[in-house]
Amino acid sequence: MAETRPSRPPALSSELGDSDFAINYNSRTGRPIRNARKADSPFVDSAVAISDEESSDDEAVQALASRSRKRQRSPSPPLSDIDSDLETLSADGESDHDAIEVRPRSGLVATATSGVQITLKDIVINVPPGHVGPIVLHLTPEMTAQPPVMPVKTAANGKVPKERKRPSKKQCHSTEKHAGFLDLPAELRNEIYRLVFVGEGRLKFANPTTFGRSAAFLRTCSQVHEEGRSILYAENDFYFARRMSRYGSFWEDEWKELGFRSVRKFLKIIGPMNTGLIRNVSLQLEDAIPCLNPDKMSHEDRRFVHDDTLMSILRHLGDHGNLQKLMLNFHGRRRVETTDERFLTNLKRVKADHVEFVKYPIGRGDSIYASESKQEESVRKMLLKTMVRREKLYD
Repeated sequence: MAETRPSRPPALSSELGDSDFAINYNSRTGRPIRNARKADSPFVDSAVAISDEESSDDEAVQALASRSRKRQRSPSPPLSDIDSDLETLSADGESDHDAIEVRPRSGLVATATSGVQITLKDIVINVPPGHVGPIVLHLTPEMTAQPPVMPVKTAANGKVPKERKRPSKKQCHSTEKHAGFLDLPAELRNEIYRLVFVGEGRLKFANPTTFGRSAAFLRTCSQVHEEGRSILYAENDFYFARRMSRYGSFWEDEWKELGFRSVRKFLKIIGPMNTGLIRNVSLQLEDAIPCLNPDKMSHEDRRFVHDDTLMSILRHLGDHGNLQKLMLNFHGRRRVETTDERFLTNLKRVKADHVEFVKYPIGRGDSIYASESKQEESVRKMLLKTMVRREKLYD
């Protein structure tokens, strides 16, 4: 609590009076203490009696003091003639066919308009261009229950465009539903698959000039893939032969013959399931060319009966193939004999309903340059006996 200095004796002054004007100072800071007016206590002394009349007067004064500073709302304008006519109609209960004439305000003359839109509360009146004369409204109680109607837009020439009717739900369903590819009968779908996937000639791997057709249609959906791949692999004739082209990397000095590597890569890509769908295979076996295989110096090494890639192809067809027809031709420097056990063992794993030894080249047996397949007669009989199925898989 601040301490005060002893007050000085009061000074008498004719201008200020004889009151006590002593100044109190704060003992800690040395600053004068202002004699401010104390705040009124929020509590009322019970000893003071307040009459009913005095309390009512105080409440009136407080009500005037606590009046809001918000601006008062301006008075509404007087009702127009149109609103008075509408009120008269609802009060008198006139008939539905009575007409209400919209009278123009004083000072306005009815002239030809260029298209005006008049809004009466929830009523929109579209005045066409060139209209002359009064506007008459026919109001009925049923209009209040109807949904609001959007204003009609007029064209540049003043004509009102025709309304476009939306088709019903039944019409939408009938027009939106179209017959898709999978909705066609299975017979028609199979004909489409044949037109897309089946070629006229054999698929020659030695000279791949008949691979112009694309199988991208199989990626459409799973059903198309399952239906189309059976026709792609079953109804095409695959012609496997040695490809006499070189391959190699750019850093290699001498490139090697491609041989049967393209055939093996194809069978590995399509997988065992698609390999089992292949029905017709023509197998043309030839020896390697000396100029394309400089690493194989002897003639015996270049024979197809010692080709490891060909052995892998025969094992794959024997394990996963379900052939219907197999056409063979051996066109090497020497005949295939019973001593070529490794080759014959892998070849006998391939089974088919029909096995045939044809002339070289396959597909051109009527040519004057055609030659018979080179193998011993005992080898021919043994292969026909072991490779042909006793129970046919296909009719």
